[in-house]
Amino acid sequence: MLRRCGFLVVVALVGCGPQNKPISAPQAQTTSEPAPKIAVAPAPAAAPPDRAAEPPGPQQPTDPNDCNPFIAPLSRIGGDLTVHAPPRKSERSFGSRMRAHVEGTLSAGSSRVWVGPQVPGFVPLLEGTAELFLLSHESDGSFLAFYRDPYGASSCSLSGHDNCAYVATLFAHCGEVMWSIGLGDLLSRPDHLEIQDIQLGGDTLYFNEACQSYSKDAKGKCSALVAVDPAANQVLWRTKPLVSNGVFFISGDYIVAGYGFTAERDTLSIVRRTDGRVMGRQRLPKAPQDIRLLEPGVIQVEVYGDTTFPFRMVGWETKSPKLVKLKR
Repeated sequence: MLRRCGFLVVVALVGCGPQNKPISAPQAQTTSEPAPKIAVAPAPAAAPPDRAAEPPGPQQPTDPNDCNPFIAPLSRIGGDLTVHAPPRKSERSFGSRMRAHVEGTLSAGSSRVWVGPQVPGFVPLLEGTAELFLLSHESDGSFLAFYRDPYGASSCSLSGHDNCAYVATLFAHCGEVMWSIGLGDLLSRPDHLEIQDIQLGGDTLYFNEACQSYSKDAKGKCSALVAVDPAANQVLWRTKPLVSNGVFFISGDYIVAGYGFTAERDTLSIVRRTDGRVMGRQRLPKAPQDIRLLEPGVIQVEVYGDTTFPFRMVGWETKSPKLVKLKR
């Protein structure tokens, strides 16, 4: 999957929260002619005071014999997605429960732009017709790439209920593919589901199979949180429905997941990572949109309307964890 172009540019990495068949080779990507000078991504802007700061971006390698994953073309196009180096700044001024590193309409034929972390040159922008949608730089230096099929591309349509095709690929620090799996056969049903967040925790891949719309459309059988062994391409556990849509948060032995939708019950759940058991729930006034670490032992939950609520994670080292709401 390694991509090369005539001129490469060193860029500092910033940012960073359908079928189970062999993945088809990525389509060819066009690369704009790079400028002769070196472009370096600016330092990330300070986070607003009412939101937790994002973790600092990884540093460039200091060993001259080490590979450099921070090399990327100034501009690449894959499908309808354009990726620049350094990436474009997000223009989104409102929250969204779906975690994404792209902006633009999610339909085939509509242009999208990358607003996430710098994409290494070896990470393809396409897996079949599925476009790069999320990229996470893991603590061991690897890169988790998540691909989603646009509506009308091949597997799903905006007016239908079939699940879109999804692919997750883990690249080693130097670009070697450690594993790549299609997630379609791992979902509990072929319709009414949408992956709205996906994260790697150790050797386990976690994602939610969220309801595409109201849970009643799927007869309440949607929005479970799923744990997968990607090496074996096997589901380890799946929670009960209506536990997770949108962003979730991994901390120690537990996951904090939120569920909510218009005219439905809005909740936070504590999920045990070993078996998917829900250890506790907390009611919310509105649907959760974001969960992040505010300070050690305290998370901040943003609900619809950009209102935030802090919770202390109590008993997180025990078998009886709970979330205690704090005064703002």
